Amino acid sequence: MLILLIGIGLTLAVTSARLRALDGVSSAQLTQAARHAARTGDAALGRWVRRTEADNPTLRVFLVDRSGRELLGRPLPVRLHDWVQLNLPQTVALWEGTPAGAGPAVHRAHVPVPDSWWNVPAIESPGGGVHFALFLPFDSSAYEVLGVPHVLVLLFLCAVFVSGLACWVVARHIMRPVLGVQQGLRSLARGELGARMGPGLAGRTDELGALAADFDATAQRLQELVSAQEMLLRDVSHELRSPLTRLRLALELARRGGQAMPAQLDRIERECGRLDVLTGQVLRLARLREPRAQARALLDLAALVGDTVADVAYEAEAAGKSVAWQAPRAPVLLHGAAAELASMLENVLRNALRFTPRGECVDVALDLRGGTVGLSVRDRGPGIAPEHLDQVFAPFFQSDPARSGGHNGAGLGLAIAQLVARRHAGEIRLANRAGGGLRVEITLPCQAA
Repeated sequence: MLILLIGIGLTLAVTSARLRALDGVSSAQLTQAARHAARTGDAALGRWVRRTEADNPTLRVFLVDRSGRELLGRPLPVRLHDWVQLNLPQTVALWEGTPAGAGPAVHRAHVPVPDSWWNVPAIESPGGGVHFALFLPFDSSAYEVLGVPHVLVLLFLCAVFVSGLACWVVARHIMRPVLGVQQGLRSLARGELGARMGPGLAGRTDELGALAADFDATAQRLQELVSAQEMLLRDVSHELRSPLTRLRLALELARRGGQAMPAQLDRIERECGRLDVLTGQVLRLARLREPRAQARALLDLAALVGDTVADVAYEAEAAGKSVAWQAPRAPVLLHGAAAELASMLENVLRNALRFTPRGECVDVALDLRGGTVGLSVRDRGPGIAPEHLDQVFAPFFQSDPARSGGHNGAGLGLAIAQLVARRHAGEIRLANRAGGGLRVEITLPCQAA
């Protein structure tokens, strides 16, 4: 659009300048110059016509003889051709002195010529011939200036300049954020996981803004994963140090022999069991943090809960505890990974039984709420301090030992449960019961009941 506007303005300016050039030219001057050139013959008169039109691009000069032939053999414009057909005989008659009616004024050489473009002066040749001069002033259009060489050069330079400037602005507009993303990727490659594009680039509404937003999201996710892995390694090493220390001590005591040797062997067996459980839970937590999900299928959540409750209740009975569960009448169907959901339920139930006093019961219920299903597990233990309710989902987190009653766990059960719930588009919440104990609420999207 800018090139078009500049081109139109340039051609109009050149055309206006050419039209204004006729302000210093009159028909009387041209007639006198033509009669002066005709004194040396028709050839000189023809050269004068070409020179005059070259000096005044918006002026056309035609010289026709008595029969209507143009001096240079050029075709006449339509409007002049029609005039010649209608008025040339009368003009010739007037020139020869024959009386005639109304017609254009014809002026001999000795008659003063009024200054008007519409006069038809007679140009006499030395041999007795005569030509009638027809002037067409302002006979030009804006398109004719395109034939002028310097106008084409100016238009070309204008197009090159405007296009180059526009391309430079567009290229800078595109390359600047691309270079920013490239620099951010190099920062990530150097291990600087805190690199971000910033709100100025990520807030753009075009594809480059979407690229910057995706970069920030990717960098944030990488930082979270690396931080989680580092924290997991740190916590695992910390948790493994205590049982390994006890194992080393028990092994040293067992080497001494004596009556304490069976007790030390039992201690070694218990510590090995704890290490096995801890290792299994750490591996399970690491697998759940992988973005690749397990194969999912349509399953009955009520049946899965019933099987898990039956397995846990068998162990609870040996400890003097019980699990209360009332299965719903209809199946509760959802898409999910059976192994992951069973692991989530088992961790929540075992955690509830661990803190439930002997002789008490853990209540398990399954409720349908529109398009979701709610699974609640309620125990009668000491509960959790309110300030720790949001922290217990962190791996290896241990609440107040005084409230745990001496039950030492690895602190991975609720972390695994939360990951499983999130992988199934659900959530898990904790709340202390009014009468004592903890209530765990798990909400999952279900398909039908």
